[in-house]
Amino acid sequence: MKATGWSTHPSEHLKPIRISFEDGEAYIARKYIIHIFTDGSKTEHGIGAAFCVFTNDIWAYQWSAKLNDNSTVFQAELTALHEAVICASHLSSYNTSKIHVDDKASIMASSNSKSTNETARKIFKILLSNPRIKFSWVKAHAGNIGNERADQLAKVATQHGQPYSHTKLPKPHIKGLLRKRMLEEWQTSWKNGDIGRKIYNIIS
Repeated sequence: MKATGWSTHPSEHLKPIRISFEDGEAYIARKYIIHIFTDGSKTEHGIGAAFCVFTNDIWAYQWSAKLNDNSTVFQAELTALHEAVICASHLSSYNTSKIHVDDKASIMASSNSKSTNETARKIFKILLSNPRIKFSWVKAHAGNIGNERADQLAKVATQHGQPYSHTKLPKPHIKGLLRKRMLEEWQTSWKNGDIGRKIYNIIS
């Protein structure tokens, strides 16, 4: 079921300066800024999500997980972003955390107080209570070392990542399951029914 209405009171919103869609924005390794890079990936092995933390000129932390094979790339992007925001919310309150994301859709969903996505709503609430966390869009596969690292982590996670069981099945997959079940029931009814036998015998 989709969530409806406002996730918070309409008077509560994110300041525009916290969300940046500047094309290919590069990060600056300042000591008072913690940079986090997120990514989601889909390969023949499955779906993976990951993020990595860069601060004080070192890669301080990284996280990755393998999602259910029926998950979507958008779910992977949001999952990585959600875990990154949780991580950032527990870091030093004296530092600004800048989360770099190469998927505009997940940024837009997470910064929208009326988003119908459950994970996006959770991200929005964390952002609302942690004003030092900012989002920045970065162009994918453009040589940004942080984005490339997160992308590689997500790709490896599709095959070797720890299972992540907190995501729900995507709506297209559920619809597909229902459609398959309905067709199976219809086929059983058609095969074992009492009417239309002449036509059934002709077709069969």
